[in-house]
Amino acid sequence: MKINIIGGGPAGLYFAILMKKIDSTHEINIFERDGANDTFGWGIVFSETTLNNFEQYDSETYAEFVKASRFWNAVMVRHKGETVTIGGNPISGVARLAWLNILHQRCRDLGIHLHFNTNITDVNQYRNCDLLVGADGANSLVRKTFEAFFMPSVEVRQNKFIWLGTEQTFNGLTMIFKQSDAGLFISHSYTFSKQHSTFIVECPPETWLKAGFEKMSDAQTCEYLANVFKDDLGGKPLLSNNFVKWINFPLVKVRRVYHQNVVLLGDSMHTAHFSIGSGTKLAMEDSIALADAFARCRTVEAALPEFQRVRKPVIDRLQTAAVRSLAWLEDVKDYLHFDPIPFTYKLMTRSKRVGFARLQRADPNFTARYDVWRKAQKKSGPIPDEFLDLFQKKTFAHLATLMPNGTPHVTSVYVDYDGKHILINSARGRVKDKNMEERRDVAIQIPDPDNSDRYISIRGRVVEITEEGADEHLDKLAQRYLEKDKYPPSMRFEGEVRCIYKIEPKHITTWNPFG
Repeated sequence: MKINIIGGGPAGLYFAILMKKIDSTHEINIFERDGANDTFGWGIVFSETTLNNFEQYDSETYAEFVKASRFWNAVMVRHKGETVTIGGNPISGVARLAWLNILHQRCRDLGIHLHFNTNITDVNQYRNCDLLVGADGANSLVRKTFEAFFMPSVEVRQNKFIWLGTEQTFNGLTMIFKQSDAGLFISHSYTFSKQHSTFIVECPPETWLKAGFEKMSDAQTCEYLANVFKDDLGGKPLLSNNFVKWINFPLVKVRRVYHQNVVLLGDSMHTAHFSIGSGTKLAMEDSIALADAFARCRTVEAALPEFQRVRKPVIDRLQTAAVRSLAWLEDVKDYLHFDPIPFTYKLMTRSKRVGFARLQRADPNFTARYDVWRKAQKKSGPIPDEFLDLFQKKTFAHLATLMPNGTPHVTSVYVDYDGKHILINSARGRVKDKNMEERRDVAIQIPDPDNSDRYISIRGRVVEITEEGADEHLDKLAQRYLEKDKYPPSMRFEGEVRCIYKIEPKHITTWNPFG
């Protein structure tokens, strides 16, 4: 095949390498706007799992990566002047330019044609090929050219962030929460060489405005932020690479990842907030998935739909987790009053991909400290605190009641919790209403809509049935389940009388084996 790749970042380079390994007769050209040694990043990070994938798919680049990388095994959180370390998180960091140069050399060795300083303004001029790959970043021209088919959406999030560097090194992936006169600043930092670390700073828009960054020069911005984090930086300055710019994170999504013989990779197809890991990791895993599709399907007509089928659900799950992470950081003011240990636990579990059991496997010492804190707290009710989030989501519970002949009747219901009772809202005259009125013993399973392996099961007794406040309660539920201020009258039967059914939990079982 003749393959044209627009964008010379890690996604495009790695895909070219993998396709050349599949068939050395492929003619592959990569067109990059910038020069070979131009980069606006500092360092990038990869998890141990990602590195294992790299070793499997191209051991040559993996070997060079290992030589150039720094490795650590911890996440560190600094809050209220205390540093909390969570081990069992093997991560590696490498200079972005070093990684690009490794990929450049591998491409040259395989006979891939690299075209630098090529500013493309018309994508159609490069369609004289069997496959056109858009790997040209979050502002992708390829995506914009065919946006009617890719159906993209770009949501700009509220926090401002800036990508800087420092000569201060850190012993792990480090997040620092710092209050200043202007407001809250959050840093994300990691070491990627013997001398340098990436140092990303984000802040709420009100902090950014109060600090006056819109009037500062690049040097003044670096100096201001270095002063905010002077204790964490050991007095060392923050560094720029001629790119000092505050950005609002753009959340890029697409409905389709290909059109005819055109396919997207990396940030052109999706973005994921830097707080859950490297966008470079996701981009290169895209490349692996696309190359795999070609290895199995061989033709463009078969491979691109297969790539969408396999990769799109993975991207959607990762973006969902990333949105939870960035949203938590946008609302972190709600948690800043927490002491360092519970604050760190909330931070580590913010994406809902990590729970107590997973943290315990990674670092039993940290979870033991958290468990001591948790057991010392005043109990808020019969439902474990770590499962209270189920009553904040669009969680459809499964309610089992007893029919007159003793057989079970199961129905899906909205579910709520008042700190003591499970609350169900239903209407007089329905089967479950009659069952709960006459036979008060019930069971209810409440699954996590974001994780089918996580749920809470309750056996209990209906201790009260009341019409008082039931209509107002239904409106409250509508806000969560329907995103409407009021429960729509069109969804109610004429003359319907609503009731609240209060279930007192007697036996509670929780399940989260992979959390």
